[in-house]
Amino acid sequence: MADKKNSEAPAPEQTVDDLLDSMKGKYESVIVTGFNSDGHLFMSSSVTNIPFMHWTLNKSIFELGLFEKNAQEQSDKAKAEAKNEEAPASDVDTEASES
Repeated sequence: MADKKNSEAPAPEQTVDDLLDSMKGKYESVIVTGFNSDGHLFMSSSVTNIPFMHWTLNKSIFELGLFEKNAQEQSDKAKAEAKNEEAPASDVDTEASES
């Protein structure tokens, strides 16, 4: 998908062909979605059962939502732990007179 409009976009970590090749033989059923060089959506499935395809896509969205929620919770927890590890406030009066 190297068109002139998107030539400034960062290169993907893995090409589409490499990604698809790496998935061969690992799954019983798949749905492949993507965009062609004209920007049109492409979708293909190894299963012709439309309700199953719909369920699979919804399940994927749900799992992504859980992943994002868990990542945020872990980030918040790490920030809270880092804050708790800061040095406690001192009871020493730094402005006491020196007489």
